[in-house]
Amino acid sequence: MRVIPFCLASVLAASLFGQQPSERGADLLAVTFAAVGADGQPAAGLTPADVSIKIDGRARDIRSLQLISLAGGGSLPAPFGGNGLNSDGRSVALIVDDESFAAGGEQVLRRTADRLLNGLSPSDRLSLVTIPHGGVRIAPTTDRTRIRTALASLVGRGPATQTGSDLACRTRDTLQALTAYLSGPAAPATPTIVAFLTAGLAAPRRDASVSLAPGRCELLLDTFREAGAAAGRARAQFYVVPPVDIMSVGTLERENIAGAGSRGSDNPVEGIEQLMGVTGGKLLNLGSGDQTAFDRILAESNAYYVATIEPQRSDRGRSHALEIAVARRGVEVRGSRAITFVDPDTRGPRAASPSPREMLATTAVFRDLPLRAAAYSSFEEPGGQVRILALAETVEPDVKLASLMAAVFDRDGKGIGSWVAQPADLERTPVIGAMSAPPGAYRLRVAAIDSTGRSGTADYDVEVDLARTGPLKISSVILGLSRGGAFVPRLQFLAEPVVIAYVEMSGAAAGAKVTATVELADAANGPARIFVPLAIEAGASGRYVGKGALPIGALPPGDYIVRAMVGLDAHPPTRVVRTLRKVPPAR
Repeated sequence: MRVIPFCLASVLAASLFGQQPSERGADLLAVTFAAVGADGQPAAGLTPADVSIKIDGRARDIRSLQLISLAGGGSLPAPFGGNGLNSDGRSVALIVDDESFAAGGEQVLRRTADRLLNGLSPSDRLSLVTIPHGGVRIAPTTDRTRIRTALASLVGRGPATQTGSDLACRTRDTLQALTAYLSGPAAPATPTIVAFLTAGLAAPRRDASVSLAPGRCELLLDTFREAGAAAGRARAQFYVVPPVDIMSVGTLERENIAGAGSRGSDNPVEGIEQLMGVTGGKLLNLGSGDQTAFDRILAESNAYYVATIEPQRSDRGRSHALEIAVARRGVEVRGSRAITFVDPDTRGPRAASPSPREMLATTAVFRDLPLRAAAYSSFEEPGGQVRILALAETVEPDVKLASLMAAVFDRDGKGIGSWVAQPADLERTPVIGAMSAPPGAYRLRVAAIDSTGRSGTADYDVEVDLARTGPLKISSVILGLSRGGAFVPRLQFLAEPVVIAYVEMSGAAAGAKVTATVELADAANGPARIFVPLAIEAGASGRYVGKGALPIGALPPGDYIVRAMVGLDAHPPTRVVRTLRKVPPAR
């Protein structure tokens, strides 16, 4: 990599909304799935070489693979933004087959469902529906009280006794209702977490002797397949959770299933197994206490993978068989056994193979090209403006960018400034650009296309302002490395022994005494693990540059807070903080 000397003041930018790169992204198809270990936690670090995808039995090349994690949960501010975060929360569907169990069986369900409600994040959306004949139907909502109220009124409606025909009729109605519910008006781009609560289903059966016409409650294999196709369209991560003991669902008056009179099995477990086969579902015991099915579901759905593949002529508009395999011991796949890629004219902003400018004009997340980006307050400009430094890079190593554009937006979504990377800028890692804005809260959005046509965006919330002590103004802390005698910014760190903290200052009178130190801690106000002085050098136009070397080689992977403490003569010191992320080596 060519080393480029770094100086905040040397990065020039202008408001360039009238300019844009001409490249357009490739129109790739996304396949979502979860990969979990034996402990129920998402398996991190998978690469395209670890995963195989088959559509209708044919292997497809994986263009990109990215782990999407739930946003939030950390105690420190994120050091950067990216398209590897799900900031919209999970979509969880609680579907209760209330005619599969008798009254009284819902008591344990209510208690354990409360753990689900308590475990959801504020942005997670939960829906509740009873099938096959309804009674409760609550659309996805973040209103937990509404869900709790509905659960309190839920009762089992199953009969005390039933014949095999009764079980088959109810199973057919349940599967048809499940198919209708999962075949919603819009195919989601993210997985739907489905917890289907049933005490038993019939397997496919004729409901009459083979020598006679099909009976009233004939249950076809196609009915299960249609439910599987609907689950694939909903990108369902499917779980079957019996709310009661399956073998205590009531007395089954079993018909003769031997010889020529065979109609099919009346075992209520076999229909559940059939449904799991077509949906790729996982059977979980409801459990109690601290070990419930919902605890496991919440853990497994904390993250999911998005794989992209090249489209083929026949891919869109119909259901396809989907096979996903992971070549890592102890890892299970959670994902549908079918998938539907919707037609381009219904895909919204992704349909037109967008340019960077078009990606900036929407809040949709583009994930074909994994990106990360961050913004920093640099120095004061005329008119009270503050220079904003933007850094962006690809998550995957050795990816060549064809175009990149960045913009900052205010709270109302109005564009305040933008920057278009030139060919020379794209040679840097990370790519560096600058814009200006008045002090305030903004959102940085970066859009890029790589040399193979993959498109990606990254968003980062930034508070644009300069810290002050007396007349001294202080920039954000930027973290990086020393390479060839020059400072090179970095957004995260791997095995580097030393990190350089870089701060710019301006506004002090000639001869004023500036003192500065930098320290590293586990928490914003926690004790310092490392404490070093900042070496201050005079810069151009009355500015000063402070640099401090923080040894991090012995630190375990994780997030840490870097605090620059700056003082001026008799004025009280002020601090500027930045999160440092150290990541483990790739597996």
